[in-house]
Amino acid sequence: MNSINPRLRIGELDALRGIAAVAVLLFHFTSGIAKNWTFHLYDPPFQFPYGGAGVDLFFMISGFVIFMTLDRAKSAASFAVGRFSRLYPTLWACAVITLLVTANFGLPGMEVNSGEALWNLTMLPRFVRARMIDGVYWSLEYELLFYVAMLILHLLGAFKKHTVPVLLLWLAAAAAAHGILTHLNAESLVYRLTGKIKAVTSLDYIHLFGVGMILYDSHRRRAWSAGHSLVLLVCGAIAWWKAESQLHFALVLAFGLLLHLATTGRLPFLNAKVLVFLGAISYPLYLIHQNIGLILLNALGAVTTSAWMRLGVTVVAMVLLAWVISVCIERPSMKWVREKMKRLTERGPPSPQHSADA
Repeated sequence: MNSINPRLRIGELDALRGIAAVAVLLFHFTSGIAKNWTFHLYDPPFQFPYGGAGVDLFFMISGFVIFMTLDRAKSAASFAVGRFSRLYPTLWACAVITLLVTANFGLPGMEVNSGEALWNLTMLPRFVRARMIDGVYWSLEYELLFYVAMLILHLLGAFKKHTVPVLLLWLAAAAAAHGILTHLNAESLVYRLTGKIKAVTSLDYIHLFGVGMILYDSHRRRAWSAGHSLVLLVCGAIAWWKAESQLHFALVLAFGLLLHLATTGRLPFLNAKVLVFLGAISYPLYLIHQNIGLILLNALGAVTTSAWMRLGVTVVAMVLLAWVISVCIERPSMKWVREKMKRLTERGPPSPQHSADA
C-alpha cells in the first residue's frame, strides 16, 4: 500500500487547532468563570458550557499529528528536538509573562512560589503536586507523556504493521484502569498502583489520541479496514463511559467526524485566512489567555458596564498578545533550535584525529 506524500501538510489541522483554542477561551470567559472561580468577575453576556471540550479536539489532533510526525521523522532525535522547539520556548515565555502579570495585578488562588514556578517549566508540575501557574497547563502533562509513549512504541517498531493491535491493547488497559479507579477501594494497593501507571502511560485520554492515530493510519495506507473500525468503536465506547453527559459524548463523536472530514479534504472552508491565522497562534493563545484575560475582564469593570464590551476587548487583546508571542518568540525560537540541530547533524561527529587534537 502506498503511503501519502511525506511532504504533504494538512492545513485544515491548523484551523481545527485555532477553533479548539477559541472554544476553550470562550468557555473560560463565560461558563468557566462560575465553575472555576469563587469570586465574582462579571456577568457573562452568554454561556458557552461545552467550550472546554475543545481540549478533547486538541487531543484527537495530537494523535493524528504526532503519529504523522513520527512516521516522517528522520530519527528519534529529530522528533524530540522538533517537539521541544515547538513546545518549551513558548511555554517558558507564556509562563514568565503570566507570572509577571499576576504578581503585579493579582488573581486570588493562582499564586505560586518560585519552586512551583520552576516545576511548571517542565510541563510536569502535578508530578510533585506543585500548583500550576495557569490552570490550562493541566493538558500539557498528558500531551508530553503521550509523545514519550509514542516515541518508545515507534522505536520498538510497534506501528510498522501492528497499529491496530497496539491501540486495542492500549485502549483495553485504559478501560481496565478506569474500571479499577471507579469501583475499587481507594486505599487498596491495586488502586494506588493503577493510578500511578495510568499517570505515566496516557491512559486517561488514549481514547481521544487513538481517534487521531487510527485516522492517520488509514490516511497513510489509503485504505480503511475492519481493524480501523474496531478501534474507533472501542474509542467511542470508552468516550461514552467517561463522558460527563450525553451532549459531551455527542461532541466527542462530532469532533472525530470533523477530524476525518478535515484530513480527507472535505472541509475546504477551513483554509479561510482567519482560521489559518487562529491556527498559527493557537498554542500561545491557549497558554496565555486564561489568567491574564480574567485580570483584564475584571479591570475593564472600572471602564465600562457592558459585558459584551468587556468580553470583546478581552478576546481581541488575548488574540493580539498571542500573535505577538508567536511572531516574536514561538517562530524564531523554533527556527533557531531546529537550525542548530540541523547544523550539528550535518557536521557529524568529529574525526578521531580531530578529537585527539582537541
